[in-house]
Amino acid sequence: MRFGVLGFLLLLGCASTQASADKPLEPLPPAQGLAGIGGAGDPGGDADFRVVANRAANVYDPGARASLEAFLLHHPHHHQRPAAAAMLIGVLLLQGDAPAAKTVLDDNTAYLPAAEREFFDGLCAGQLLDHARALSLLQRYLGAAPPLGMGGLPDPDVRRLLRSTLAESLFALGNPGDAIDQLELYAQIEGNRPAERIYAVKRAQEFAVRVAGPAAVQALVGRRGLLARAVLGQKAVAALRARGDKGNADRLEREVMGIRRQLGFERQLPSAIAADPLRLGLVVPLSGAQARLGEVILRGAALVITAATHAANPVQFHLLLRDAATGPERSPLGGGTSAGILGLAREEKVIGVVSTPDTRGAEYAAREGIPVVLLDERSGGGQSTAFAVIHAAETRAVTLARRALALGARRFAILGPDTGAGKRLSAAFRGAVERGGGSLTAYVTYAPGATTFANEIANLRRLPFDALYIPDNAARLELIAPALAVADIWPRSPRLAFSSARSAATSGPGRRESLLLSTALGISAKSLRNVERYVQGTMLCPGFYPGEDTRSASFISRFKGLYGTSPTATDAYGYDALFLLRGAVERGARTRADVLRVLGTQTFEGLTGDIRFGPDRSRIDPPLVYVVDGESVRILK
Repeated sequence: MRFGVLGFLLLLGCASTQASADKPLEPLPPAQGLAGIGGAGDPGGDADFRVVANRAANVYDPGARASLEAFLLHHPHHHQRPAAAAMLIGVLLLQGDAPAAKTVLDDNTAYLPAAEREFFDGLCAGQLLDHARALSLLQRYLGAAPPLGMGGLPDPDVRRLLRSTLAESLFALGNPGDAIDQLELYAQIEGNRPAERIYAVKRAQEFAVRVAGPAAVQALVGRRGLLARAVLGQKAVAALRARGDKGNADRLEREVMGIRRQLGFERQLPSAIAADPLRLGLVVPLSGAQARLGEVILRGAALVITAATHAANPVQFHLLLRDAATGPERSPLGGGTSAGILGLAREEKVIGVVSTPDTRGAEYAAREGIPVVLLDERSGGGQSTAFAVIHAAETRAVTLARRALALGARRFAILGPDTGAGKRLSAAFRGAVERGGGSLTAYVTYAPGATTFANEIANLRRLPFDALYIPDNAARLELIAPALAVADIWPRSPRLAFSSARSAATSGPGRRESLLLSTALGISAKSLRNVERYVQGTMLCPGFYPGEDTRSASFISRFKGLYGTSPTATDAYGYDALFLLRGAVERGARTRADVLRVLGTQTFEGLTGDIRFGPDRSRIDPPLVYVVDGESVRILK
């Protein structure tokens, strides 16, 4: 993020009224519990204490911890033991060693004053992630400074420790507004260096990224802190617009824009930058090792721009490109995807972006309030602006199980690879089978990369099943299907009534027929031709196949005419991703907030299904299932 550091630091620095403590500390008076022990009669101990107290004034001195530990070891009965113990606890906390600090605290509980003991106990609890206890012990300091000289440490260090602990605990307990207010107090501590103030801003922004829009609105109700409004304001504005509260959204946007300008964050809120609804963005690798992937996505997406429109007043859309493969050395944002999304959002004023997956890029998109359609199975979550257009592989497995159950299958077998991905798909398939009233009667695995399957299929042949699922790609299906035929196990057409097949789908000698199911990623006309006779009736769920259906006929025809080859699933997903942005505009979206609302609530008939997104912005419509029927492959109705 661009912080506007100088202006922000000056504003927050001028707000501080807290005292500085840069000079060496004087020894504390004797603690009441140890009065008279090792006191005036221990000049050596007194001298040692003065040395360690002066050293503890610089808590980041690597020798401060060792010198305090040595003092407590050699002077266990000195009247300054409470002061030395408190200093050591503070030093350990500031150096990030909370377990050691808690041990020292427990060993010296009887010697520390109650207020100091409670204060350090709360700090230890916070760093040890017991946030509820931390807040209960430290809540008196939410709006007040700790007493001067707490623990005998420099006051700025103690205040920083307190504010950061309270911020983390408040956020963990679901109070982002108050947490960011504590970070604003952290930034205002007198004696802060620029790096410490920058930390407070960055941490506030990290909190804000994890806050959903409605929660951001709630957090800003009645809040006066500038930092919270600056970092949560964008999400709150977008959430108000999404629920149709234009008046409050406009008012808050003006207010937040002024605060962000005052603090030097941005010249104006990203949502205030006008977007052109006819300009669509695409960020894919156009160079480097993945350039071929980018080319394939682009050729599918390009057909969206030239597709005919059914709108009353036809308009010309424009496609703006950025290279996702640009290295960090060429981008101050650390990579091509992040820089590409921001460049398209701010410079090209696009209304939305299609992008390959990139976590940091999705975070920047959320801050900009720009819709992103990700060519990925994983969305950015409900609080992001990123929608995942690709069905998860587990979803495809579940869909195949449900279709087989609907056709009457009740006994299921799995023949799959002994890999992490194979196990995940098998688990998803089995769960769907059992939820639907079926059972798994066989689960046989083969080694990754296997090319022969005689032993595995022989084991399978002994067991009863109505449907056989192969959770692997098309290349493996091309090897397994003929091997099944050798064992006289053949696919059964889903067009036949299943009850009549029940007697055939049993164990024992003779021809066996069962539904054959596979996710079959990468399936193509060529791979099917190689094994055509062995896969008749097979049900496939690869995401997309250029088969014979009215849904994709126009796209396939145009694609072949332009590129001289059949489209792949990657081409289809590239098309669907950009089609969603165009479709949202053709349905009346004129702002980025409009696009977010339309994508989140409406259904689009795409090449890969009737596209619909859930609350977490992942696809919830069932993927298409295809069936091999003679020389063609068609969508199973």
